[in-house]
Amino acid sequence: QHQQQQQQQQQIPLDEELLEIYRQMDLPPTHAIPAHPLVAIADSLAMGDHAVRMCSPVLSGGAAASSIICLGVDFMSESVAAIMARNGCGHVPVYRAATRHIGCSLAESAEGRGYEAWLRKFGDASSSPSSSDKKALHVVYINTSLETKATSASILPTITCTSSNVLQTILQASAQMGPDRLQICYGPDTYMGENLKSLLDAVLSHDESWTDSRIRDELHPLHTRESLRHLRDNLHVYPHGNCIVHHMFGNSVVETVSDKYADAYVTAHLEVPGEMFQIALEKSMNDEGVVGSTSNILQFIERKVEEAAKDMPSSRQHPHNGSQPHIGSTP
Repeated sequence: QHQQQQQQQQQIPLDEELLEIYRQMDLPPTHAIPAHPLVAIADSLAMGDHAVRMCSPVLSGGAAASSIICLGVDFMSESVAAIMARNGCGHVPVYRAATRHIGCSLAESAEGRGYEAWLRKFGDASSSPSSSDKKALHVVYINTSLETKATSASILPTITCTSSNVLQTILQASAQMGPDRLQICYGPDTYMGENLKSLLDAVLSHDESWTDSRIRDELHPLHTRESLRHLRDNLHVYPHGNCIVHHMFGNSVVETVSDKYADAYVTAHLEVPGEMFQIALEKSMNDEGVVGSTSNILQFIERKVEEAAKDMPSSRQHPHNGSQPHIGSTP
């Protein structure tokens, strides 16, 4: 399977001009973004929520926006427009960043016949008389086109997820439908799907620390070790969906982190290659790292900074008047 994934990744056409832009990109620090109620930086889902607030003079804190400009790939503009229409703002136009197609290799991996055929395989199996007790559910990542979501829903019952709620989505669906009966098809992000499996494997491999009681308290109130094992075995991941940008940062980053930053906290998004995810997953077992969504990562960093600030001597936090400023790195 690993060889098949490597072959598929090699077949993805790389836009060298796009990759060079990413390599040389010098992004401004977040504090350089103007504090304006009609400017927001967010992921695909939150971007739509921000747009809805901008269209309301009450929620935006001033004049309502007469149009929305989405600086992102095409599926982001689609998601923003759909969320706005659902919330009574469909009359406000949404403009894309450019007239040309702004694609995403991950989203496009679900737009071909291969993804449709993969879904139909589970749809046909769940509808056959011999497997009447088995049901199939498609959990699709929000970073896909509206066409993909609509086509998928015509084949299998489909739920859209984000990186923030994907784990709770599959946990809830499995508990609600029966973990030994429900086949969950996750796609198209292969890295995220395999990382979810690794996360479940990590919990199941620590039987002394991850007891049934802890699983119910920290993961889901209706799950146990046995039900998680059924969920793990019935979780199917689309094998040919990858983002070329994420794929660039693989072994070289792992080697750098392992060789030069072994004592550092490590965070990993669910979309990163598996070898990067494993480092952060192992660190997370000792609260030295975190795996999850962007918000999970930001919360972890904020907490660690606050903990470090509390441990810092008061003389370094609040220098006496007249003292020389401390020059150098601050932990």
